[in-house]
Amino acid sequence: MPVAHPAADPDLAARINAFDLAALVYDDGIAIDRLMVDFAHTLTQAGRRVGGIAQLPPGPATEPGQVDLIDLMSGEIRPLKQRLGPGAASCTLDGGALAAASTGIRRAVAARVDLVVISKFSKQEIAGGGFRAEFAAAVEAGLPVLTSVKRSQIGGWLAFTGGLGTLLDGRMDILADWWAETRRRRA
Repeated sequence: MPVAHPAADPDLAARINAFDLAALVYDDGIAIDRLMVDFAHTLTQAGRRVGGIAQLPPGPATEPGQVDLIDLMSGEIRPLKQRLGPGAASCTLDGGALAAASTGIRRAVAARVDLVVISKFSKQEIAGGGFRAEFAAAVEAGLPVLTSVKRSQIGGWLAFTGGLGTLLDGRMDILADWWAETRRRRA
């Protein structure tokens, strides 16, 4: 059964508090991954239940091109790309890792966490794949959702959301203000 999304379901769109759906807008070179991981950690330390997935920022031991995702509920870290070796020309995206990450998002939705984090809305989702169904499931469940979207892909995000949601500048103070207002509205 396909999952409805706001742009395709006017009844769902009427039930959504657009403020609960937020995307951090970023450009190349902006440390959006670090911001999202730090924000999730701050909320968890404050006693909030945060679930979903976040992309870990590269560390000193990170290999070039390596992308790791962390399941924010279990703490499990998974590489998102296959290591095919030097000179490999095929796609390095690991379908198994993507499926495992989607399970982590769905588990967070089922647990009705305080905030669902989905690291990015990108080309995969715009093309109809990636975590598109998981975004829709979290929104349908009425949970606050935080993601990031590259400035060049805002049009795809707005098409998916039907224009609903809040676009945020990628700064901790703005993110903290969004969360405080979200909590106030949900109280």
